[in-house]
Amino acid sequence: MKRVIISLTLASAIVCITLQAQVPSTTRLEKQHGPTRFEKSHLEQMEAQLVCDLDSISTGNQTVVIQDIRYLEQLFPSHPFASFIEPLGRTLKNTSADPVARKLAALALDELHSNAGDAIINEVSDTPEDKDLATLCKALQIGDRTWEKLGSKK
Repeated sequence: MKRVIISLTLASAIVCITLQAQVPSTTRLEKQHGPTRFEKSHLEQMEAQLVCDLDSISTGNQTVVIQDIRYLEQLFPSHPFASFIEPLGRTLKNTSADPVARKLAALALDELHSNAGDAIINEVSDTPEDKDLATLCKALQIGDRTWEKLGSKK
């Protein structure tokens, strides 16, 4: 009788652990840093505001706006954010813009995973005026090609 009870208890524990592993995780980190309902419902409005801010803001504050864009891209990875491509591309190509803002714009364009953004990064990688930016853009291109190769091996 003891063996039957122990076997049933062990089997129940295994079933419970298996079922619990299939439940989506709601850790404190996910609750704290995931998108809120407010952010989800106002996504298009935030996107439009960030595009306007990036075009109209002073050069020194562009880094803050670009970081906000990158934050949104990370919060909503399935959203295309196509409206960011053109203003980020202008910032990336602008030789008089803040060098940090230009590098952040390259990273943000790369995170969009779009052909248009990749073309802008490719174009800037051939410009000789900012060697650090050209090196970053070349590294982003190599990373994209590596991921494409890995994806085609499936």
